[in-house]
Amino acid sequence: RQAISEKVLALYGHHYNPDTEITITAGGTQAILTVIACAIGPGDEVIVIEPVYDSYVPSIDTVGGIAVPVQLEVLRNEVGQVSGYAIPWEAIAKAITPRTKMIMINSPHNPTSMVWKSGDLEKLAEIVRNTNILICSDEVYEHMVYDGQIHQSVARHPELANRSFVISSFGKTYHVTGWKVGYVAAPAALTHEFRKVHQFLTRNL
Repeated sequence: RQAISEKVLALYGHHYNPDTEITITAGGTQAILTVIACAIGPGDEVIVIEPVYDSYVPSIDTVGGIAVPVQLEVLRNEVGQVSGYAIPWEAIAKAITPRTKMIMINSPHNPTSMVWKSGDLEKLAEIVRNTNILICSDEVYEHMVYDGQIHQSVARHPELANRSFVISSFGKTYHVTGWKVGYVAAPAALTHEFRKVHQFLTRNL
């Protein structure tokens, strides 16, 4: 946990207390379910940006939450071929209701490989500002960025970091997915709630 804290600080400029704000998990998928289970209750809405990793919606369903899908925008070149993807900010803003409890984001994105830009973080912060909406940021592919791109962790953005669960995975980084080792970094108050669920799933902090 100390090493993770130092790594995040070095890469993204945000300090997480290794004792109270970083939890080791049995991989990224367990982390996702635990984040949802600790924060979402029956009838709570969770915005997911499709296509999504296949555990998101079942995890939301398991705790009685309601997944609210918003489709990525598909960008095409002059001959109609897919050239990339963009976050549908207007659609996300319209999808927010008084029951919205969380927005789940994923960058680098599985399965499109789209990487968020710093401007995307600013737009997300603008949308959730003056709300109590939490962010679940799935960043398990954080070190798999190419062509000069830079991974924009929500940990880089203090306003977002204060309301976010950040998920990463050693399995992806070190190509040892069978080991099922990941972590969640979050403010102490959110980590406290996370560990209430986590301790009964793994008996491991």
